[in-house]
Amino acid sequence: MTYIKDIKLCVDCAFYGNHVGQRDKCINPKLTTVDLVTGGQNYPYCYAERRTTLSDHCGEQARFFVLNADAEQDRLQRLAELEEAMRDAPTL
Repeated sequence: MTYIKDIKLCVDCAFYGNHVGQRDKCINPKLTTVDLVTGGQNYPYCYAERRTTLSDHCGEQARFFVLNADAEQDRLQRLAELEEAMRDAPTL
């Protein structure tokens, strides 16, 4: 069984490009390609990386996922709130 706290979301990843103006794109250097015409960097969309099952992509298993610091703080707070709620929940 997969719990919501165990799901790796792209928005919680350090490589999610929203903070560098690349909304919904993965800025992982392993997945970034170089445009042969302009020399600029091409970032793949997170959706495409997660849906691809090839071994050199992130995939459903989130192979290249790295939790960013802000998401880690939020995760720890949600976990503490969940544990507190479970402590206070009535038993059947």
